[in-house]
Amino acid sequence: MDKNEVRQLIKSYRQRLSDEDVKIQSRLIIDRLKKSDIYKNAENVFLYISYNREVDTYMLLSQCLTDGKKVYAPRVLSKTHMEFYRVSDENDLVSGYMGIMEPSDSCKKTEIRSGLFIMPGLAFDYDFHRIGYGGGFYDRYLSDDNTFVKAALAFDFQLLESIPYEEHDLKPDYIITQTQFIRREN
Repeated sequence: MDKNEVRQLIKSYRQRLSDEDVKIQSRLIIDRLKKSDIYKNAENVFLYISYNREVDTYMLLSQCLTDGKKVYAPRVLSKTHMEFYRVSDENDLVSGYMGIMEPSDSCKKTEIRSGLFIMPGLAFDYDFHRIGYGGGFYDRYLSDDNTFVKAALAFDFQLLESIPYEEHDLKPDYIITQTQFIRREN
């Protein structure tokens, strides 16, 4: 399968999830992350805002704020550029690029380039390759100098034996599903 075929397959699996399935499985994934040292040691958490049956990051946003962490979410500024902004609660989010919720104009852009970075993706494999949505936003953002610990949250069906990839594709350091917590060996 090529990348687009993998994207279509995973999107079809995701669409079959009920709202309750998304909620229950997301809670298991967030709980697994919450117990980890990468979460416990993070002062700053950068996270995508879930959309269209992704792992529910609203739960993670709430958990981070409860735990006193600084939370940053992306805002798309052009077809090739996004930046992260500090959010204090869900009320800081407004509908943005492609209808995805993003920080409002009242949120402050951050220059911080360290912390726990939660990466979105459609599919991952055991060699930590990632297939995103095809826009390249995260690959570009993470190619700039940073010391992020990169973690991907995914439902079990998003973790495949192997997927097509390109050498420049960025890899997460961790993949966390409802049943697995996998660390990439360097």
